[in-house]
Amino acid sequence: MKIVSISNIKGGVGKTTTAAVLAVGLAEKGYRVLLIDSDPQTNLTMCFLQEQTDELSSLYDIYGDGESIDDVKVPVRDNMDLVIGDFELCNADMQFTKAGRLKMLKKAIKSIGTEYDFIVIDTPPNLGILSLNAFIASNYVLVPMTVDSFSLKGVRLLKETLGDVKDETEKELPVAGILLTRYNSRTNVSKLLEKSLNSAATLLDTELFKSRIRQAVVVQESQIAKEDLFSYSPNAKVAEDYKGFIDEFLERVGG
Repeated sequence: MKIVSISNIKGGVGKTTTAAVLAVGLAEKGYRVLLIDSDPQTNLTMCFLQEQTDELSSLYDIYGDGESIDDVKVPVRDNMDLVIGDFELCNADMQFTKAGRLKMLKKAIKSIGTEYDFIVIDTPPNLGILSLNAFIASNYVLVPMTVDSFSLKGVRLLKETLGDVKDETEKELPVAGILLTRYNSRTNVSKLLEKSLNSAATLLDTELFKSRIRQAVVVQESQIAKEDLFSYSPNAKVAEDYKGFIDEFLERVGG
């Protein structure tokens, strides 16, 4: 079982979209996938559920009440389950202060054994307790990034945080790669920042994925329709972009 956290402290970089499309793409290839919405904004949850009710258990119940993943998860398509997010996790850093608080998610995942081939965790755009729990539970981090100078600023902080994770777990947490999203090859900005992007990858001891995810309104349309991108518009160019990325991802982490 391979566990990957999707992370970037900057919002608007396609983090949630990447988590959703990666999970669906892996499920379509026959892998058993668990998605975990660890962002209190719950955007990932809203991609798959028509409506979210208080009757459904969430990640908050795992952290707060010690519920098991098996009792919380909901099936969202063939080969894929979801642990839904919860706005109540906005206060996670202040609420969860007990010893072992950084390994709560790792403990919950360990209890499900080898039920899944991949677990994909969508993390919040910060490096608080929810992200740290995700990192400590993970085998890899994947970093979506838009081609702009603001996206580069968070890379050094992420590097420092991964160093803290290494101190906590006594093992390296490799970055599977940096994925360029909302990409437009015709802009001068893309060319001007290419050197900086490669420097960012070097800082994280990784490489840019060769696949580039272009800007496309069909991505937002599929989310509004509560359909995954591959079902909503399988022939869209951005869908082909993501398929290429998923193949690259599997080459790097193994299938």
